[in-house]
Amino acid sequence: MLTLFPKFKKRLILFEILYIALMVVLYILKPGANSIAMLLMLLVGALLIAAAQYINAVNAHNRQLNRLYNQLDVEGFLKEYEPHLKQNPSNPNLYTMIRMHISNAYAAQGRFEDAMKLLSSIQVKEGKKPEQALISRYTITSNLCYCAEQMGDIPAAKEYLDELHRLKKQLEDIQETKPMKQRMAFSSELNDQCMALLTTGKADIEKLKTQVQQNNTQQLHRVTTSLWIARAYLAEQNRREAETLLGKIVKLAPDLYPGKEAVRLLASLPAKPAEE
Repeated sequence: MLTLFPKFKKRLILFEILYIALMVVLYILKPGANSIAMLLMLLVGALLIAAAQYINAVNAHNRQLNRLYNQLDVEGFLKEYEPHLKQNPSNPNLYTMIRMHISNAYAAQGRFEDAMKLLSSIQVKEGKKPEQALISRYTITSNLCYCAEQMGDIPAAKEYLDELHRLKKQLEDIQETKPMKQRMAFSSELNDQCMALLTTGKADIEKLKTQVQQNNTQQLHRVTTSLWIARAYLAEQNRREAETLLGKIVKLAPDLYPGKEAVRLLASLPAKPAEE
């Protein structure tokens, strides 16, 4: 994480140098001091300094992500976060993570082609753990499928969804070899329901709702998924629920794709008959 924030990396180096210098001076001033005790102090202090700067970097990263996922300030997020693309960290998970978050921001703006281009450019590296590469491919494919669904590109979405199911099966087979407490769950429910709505005109609204019912659901995910729920209500001719939900989306994200699409859907509804 320190790779993404050079200022904390520089602070780490500076503080480590100052601390070592301080310990050397202390050792010179107290030549009778226990060498082992001084060495332990040096090691513990150096570790604490490193941990502090790492925590600072993690907190800074979390603040950036919070701007995107909960504050819905996509432009502000991209201004801060897009420079990370040029850093190309050697850690494959960090490399993939940066591109995933930026693609999510592009999708939030309705820039689905840009999001898919970035996702498709991710080079998944095979490491010592094949499962990690599979998880990366699964996550990338899931997002590609969702972007295609948002665009209404059914052929592309179906191709991605088929690949997603294949990767999901491979990951689930791996989980079967692990102790129960170490197993991970992989769900394609959101993509499945979106595809069902696109191809059949119907979706299971209750299953879509499960995607946003937890209290810790990120606001961006809540708004985006709610747009699909509203579409499903409209498909069922449930205008009252659809209008209520679309109104909330417009209020929460007026400048993002979900808000603009909600405005379009509301405007496309036929006028209500005048009351006598």
